[in-house]
Amino acid sequence: MKPKINPRLRPVLLTAVYALGIFGILASDSGDDDGSSLLCALEVNAIAPVSGLSGEVWVGLLAETAGATLDRVSRLDGNGREQVAVDITTGNGTNAVRAITIATDGLAAGDIYVGGDFSEGIFRLNPDGTLDNGFAVGTGFNGTVTSIVPTGDGSGDIYVGGYFSSYQGDLVGGLVRLNDTGTRDNGFIAIVPSLEAVAMEGGGSTDVYGGGTAFPPLERWTNTGSVDSTPAFNPSIGINPVFVVAPSLDGTDNVYVGGGFPNRIIRLNQDGTPNNLFAIGIGFDDNANSIVRAEDNPPSNDIYVGGEFTTYNGAAANGIIRLDDVGTPVGTFLSGTGFSDPSDLSPQSQVASLAHATDGSTDLYVGGGFTRYNDRTVNGLVRLNQDGSLDTGFEVRIVVDGLTCDNDTARR
Repeated sequence: MKPKINPRLRPVLLTAVYALGIFGILASDSGDDDGSSLLCALEVNAIAPVSGLSGEVWVGLLAETAGATLDRVSRLDGNGREQVAVDITTGNGTNAVRAITIATDGLAAGDIYVGGDFSEGIFRLNPDGTLDNGFAVGTGFNGTVTSIVPTGDGSGDIYVGGYFSSYQGDLVGGLVRLNDTGTRDNGFIAIVPSLEAVAMEGGGSTDVYGGGTAFPPLERWTNTGSVDSTPAFNPSIGINPVFVVAPSLDGTDNVYVGGGFPNRIIRLNQDGTPNNLFAIGIGFDDNANSIVRAEDNPPSNDIYVGGEFTTYNGAAANGIIRLDDVGTPVGTFLSGTGFSDPSDLSPQSQVASLAHATDGSTDLYVGGGFTRYNDRTVNGLVRLNQDGSLDTGFEVRIVVDGLTCDNDTARR
């Protein structure tokens, strides 16, 4: 379930813990219930795999135990064990972390940007979890940051989108461009009230897409913030609300858009018209929250879609599906009964985020608020093989108030 936007500012408490041998880690990889009465439910809404072959991954999570809730940014090793923990705030009922992005400016390899619903809205961390004070945001944003995307032009700058109207006290729209010191690029001025998702067009273009719940729900801008008119981008006004935008990256300049609109997913040509070759029938029965292109060897043009849906074109698809570029489910990806959370009063698949592993494999990270995948107990984050099977060598394990949160402590 997508987190609700909370406009109230929250204090940021950054406590970095670097411990290559975190104690209290349970040894079981089975994911089966060991009868423990200690419960810890994890919700993961942001994932950023570390570049290279280490298999490490940054995640933004909400941990809920019987007595407290805790928002955290964690760096996990290739087996899912926590190496770095950065606590942000406590006592919230929704996940404060909405976006994590690996920095691309080259000044400090491995730095990450974190955005969300907390004071200032954005910060930058060194690889060991300490705050990068060179990224000085001052008072930052006056609302929630939902998306952080590298500009892709070699500058190392980032686009930041969200539900805010000021940055460092200056009035701005819901999309700004920042450099690696936190300074706003005053040459980029986009007139937009708020955004849920930001994405580069891809294919070497410097254009940037933004989608959300305000009007217009989907738009494309040049690198100066002007509405792109080459060609004019005029999507249907019926594509609302938008939760995710993803370039096709197949050489067509098409873009995939997902959200809560009818059918929940659409593929658009560069001018915003629907690509009718992408035939989805009645589409999904509930929200599409995340779309990523499959990283295959040899390459394909397939995509993964994650969300709150339980069916695709009338057939069962609980929270995740793999589609080819004409909208047909890929039969070699078998998710079985998919994702669910049986303890939820209104069971939903609750897949919020997808990200490809960067360790040379074709594996896929999936995050959300689920506690089951294909009839196995899991806890908010899994790693899937290319065929949809669970990578049992990866199990998220973090320590919260002395309690190890893993598959055995997942709430059912």
